[in-house]
Amino acid sequence: MANYYGTVRTNYFSVKDEAAFHKLMDSVMAEDEIHIFESEQTDGSKKFGFGCYGTISGIASDPDDEDWPDRDRFLEALQELVCENDAIIVTEIGNEKLRYVGGISTVITHTKIQYVDMVAISVEVAGKSLGDPDYQTQMDY
Repeated sequence: MANYYGTVRTNYFSVKDEAAFHKLMDSVMAEDEIHIFESEQTDGSKKFGFGCYGTISGIASDPDDEDWPDRDRFLEALQELVCENDAIIVTEIGNEKLRYVGGISTVITHTKIQYVDMVAISVEVAGKSLGDPDYQTQMDY
């Protein structure tokens, strides 16, 4: 059995409250250190991004119990902070040796949280290109 190796990275995005964003990110549980990125815009505002090696587990579902991280709670907390005219795109790419390589993006706006699976979309595009909407293939070994 091989180990899973992941990498997480976001786009740069605007937040409603910089202090609340940093406080949230300080509470995130992940396999490795989370790096926060800042980008100063020409109008003087800031955009933020983050990334890490491994995966992000989430934040504690109960502040007194740090043993049970809740990923959905983390995503919902990000949703509360993202500006209305922006989106947070959390992309995770990973592999388990050459058994499989996969990627998923979580797209967060102030109204929705949606998931985009790279493999599923690639198979769908192949099916459309082949004129076969039911096309399937094996992507892992």
